[in-house]
Amino acid sequence: MTALLLAGALLAAPVPRLGTAVVVERPTVGPVVALLADVHVSSDVVGDVIALGGDVELAPDASVHGDVVALGGRVTGPGKVTGRVASAGGLGLLGSGGSEASGGSLSALGLGLLRAGVWLTLGSLMILAVPRQVRALGLRLASERIRSGVMGVLALLVWLAVVILAVAVTNSPLGVACLLLAVAVLLAAKLAGVVAVAWAVGGAMARVLPVRLRGELARTGVSLFVLLLLALVPVIGTAVWLLVNVVGIGAVVGALLERRPLALVLPSFATR
Repeated sequence: MTALLLAGALLAAPVPRLGTAVVVERPTVGPVVALLADVHVSSDVVGDVIALGGDVELAPDASVHGDVVALGGRVTGPGKVTGRVASAGGLGLLGSGGSEASGGSLSALGLGLLRAGVWLTLGSLMILAVPRQVRALGLRLASERIRSGVMGVLALLVWLAVVILAVAVTNSPLGVACLLLAVAVLLAAKLAGVVAVAWAVGGAMARVLPVRLRGELARTGVSLFVLLLLALVPVIGTAVWLLVNVVGIGAVVGALLERRPLALVLPSFATR
């Protein structure tokens, strides 16, 4: 309430920056948005702080009265956040509480295991809820790996271009809501795609797994856990996880385009 009363005395929200770090050193009204750059906060912000392709650093004097989102980066520092903290480093999915936020005492390994638990839970729920869709995506990946990778790269480039355009033309709460919606859509496609990759890899591993782990749900869970463990390996793990994300998202986008008239005007590799 105090923050809302003081909002009128705060500086206006800075214009979204592309490729240039945003530094907040005086009390400011949000949203504070950076694209392909970091955000450094050392004062009060009434509103959201969002970094796409960058980190959010909260200094000891920072106080954000809103949400803090870092897509493709991390949230670090001892500053205070009254809203949710969401970090999706390297296209990961940590969710609120999974980021390296203020006051966090979990080690990197602990965060990795937490992420693995979240993924295993969501993946299992998805397989149980929509097994036919997961199976269809997995089969697509098994037969169209390269095509799915190309589609994934194109989809991410288009998504980034749309987000940059949206942020460039608007700096209102509605614009931030659209930005967060775009992030949610990307994470939903990522979840479906990664689970599909785990399904396909699990199918290839079935022959070497114990009999009790050869079922669709069990082998997919094992495969997903192995992929998450690989993601913890420095450098190599990041590359593997990024590849899994790109290929998975490409499979999801390709499957969606096949069901839309737009697919008729796309190159043949995108729709077959």
